Amino acid sequence: MRNAAHGARRAAPRGRHVGWLVGLVALSACSPALDWRELRPAEAHGLRAMFPCQPDLVTRTVSLPGMAQPLPMQMWSCQTGETTWALSRVQVKEVTDVGPTLAALARVMQDNLQAASQMAGGTTPVSVTPLGAVQVPGMTPQPQAKGWRFQARRVDGWGRPLDMRVTAWHFAHGLQIFQASVSRPVGSSGTEPRGSAQDAESSFRDGFQFPG
Repeated sequence: MRNAAHGARRAAPRGRHVGWLVGLVALSACSPALDWRELRPAEAHGLRAMFPCQPDLVTRTVSLPGMAQPLPMQMWSCQTGETTWALSRVQVKEVTDVGPTLAALARVMQDNLQAASQMAGGTTPVSVTPLGAVQVPGMTPQPQAKGWRFQARRVDGWGRPLDMRVTAWHFAHGLQIFQASVSRPVGSSGTEPRGSAQDAESSFRDGFQFPG
């Protein structure tokens, strides 16, 4: 494994919607080879993450349900083949905002996937599977720190409907709130990925930690 520089910062326009949180699943494909490297983002105090590709950094301003003011959000993301790996971070001002913000991020992801599914011709609600409590070494315990698995549809680059599987984990460290996710096609049959793909997803999830 090798250390990697923090992803190049790219300016992005401000907005009041957070559809871009799941829009990254539409990025064009690149090499599927996994090249794991450690990431210690300067913006995410104390976090150590492992990515299977070199992530880029995008910063935007988002509005979340229940928050009086928009929040700056950093997102690190990269793609291997048709799989997108992403980590988002926001910081709140009050301890009482941490739990509601964790829940809001999960809800917004589901709502955006539902909207994308409807645009792709989906007529059923997005499938949601709770994965239980998230355990990240050194994290701040929160009841709302949970994992989720979604199955939805989107339109691919040729305008065809594509079934997608999105696994997301939400956790906090102090006033920082994080959303990590892995998005990949599941094929027309809707079967879940197995073997090396599932192992890589687990490695990404288990690669997050904070100093003890």
